[in-house]
Parts: sequence; C-alpha cells; structure tokens
Amino acid sequence: MQALILAQASASSGGLGINGAFFISQLISFGVVFLILWRWGFPALLKIMDKRQAIIREGIENAEKAKRDLAEANNRAEQLLLEARRQSAETIERASKNAQQEANRIIEEAQARAEQVGQQQIARIQQEANRARNELSRQVINLSIEAAGKVINKSVDSKDNRRLVEDFIVATDQTRNN
Repeated sequence: MQALILAQASASSGGLGINGAFFISQLISFGVVFLILWRWGFPALLKIMDKRQAIIREGIENAEKAKRDLAEANNRAEQLLLEARRQSAETIERASKNAQQEANRIIEEAQARAEQVGQQQIARIQQEANRARNELSRQVINLSIEAAGKVINKSVDSKDNRRLVEDFIVATDQTRNN
C-alpha cells in the first residue's frame, strides 16, 4: 500500500518527487533561520565556546602550575631531609665523641683512683712492716737482755741494757740500709 502512495506522489510531482513551491518556501525559511542564527545565535554560541575554552585553558595552566609547585615542594622536602640527615649524623658523631671522651675520663679517674688506693695500700703495708719491725726489735731487745742476764748471771739495770741494745739494733739497721 505504501508503494502505491509513493508511486502516486512521484507521478504528481514530475519525475524526481520535488515540489518546486514547497522547495522554495523551505529554502526561504532556511535562509531566514540562518540569518537569525548568524546575527544572534552564533555570536552567543561563539562567546560561550570562547568562555569555555578560556576556562579549560586556565584549568590546564593551573594544573601545570600545581605540577611545578609540587616538584619544587618535593625538591625542598628532599633538601630538608638531606639536611636533617646530615645534622643527625653530626649529632651522632658529636655524641659518640663526647661518649668516648667521657669514657676516657672515667677510665683515667679509675686509674688515678686505683693508683691512689695502691699507694695507700703500699703506705699501709710499709706502716705495718715498720710496726712489725719495731715490735720485733722490742722482742729481740727483751730476749737479748734476758739472755745477757742469764749469761752474766747477774741482773744489770734494765734501763741501761735496753739503751745499749737499742743502740746496737739502730746501728745494725743503719748498716743494713746503707
């Protein structure tokens, strides 16, 4: 059925199916719409497109600027990190040096104290030896006086004997020390 309608429409319009009056009215309508759009529509569209393009361009520039700022911030952060590492290494080195110095000082103090204690012990031993010698000398004197008294069979004044024996022992000690 549609084929019949199409065939009839093409027979009435002359062979190509174009209605000349209708075509001219459509051509005039298109021209009027085109002129209206050209005068008021296209400029408004172009203005909107230019604004849109400017916004996009500004967004791209801001993104590039943010990228540069980020790279600079990363460089600064890296430099700060390197500086912090350097400072921490210096601090560790200083602390190590101070600890070594403190250890050396403590060792020196301990050695000095040990030397002092050693000297004190030597002095105490010498005092004890002197005391023991004096005690031994007294005992030798007493034994010598007793032996001399038995040999002589008489009692000599113990004060005189003591002095004689002490002089003898002192002379013997001096001879031995020289």
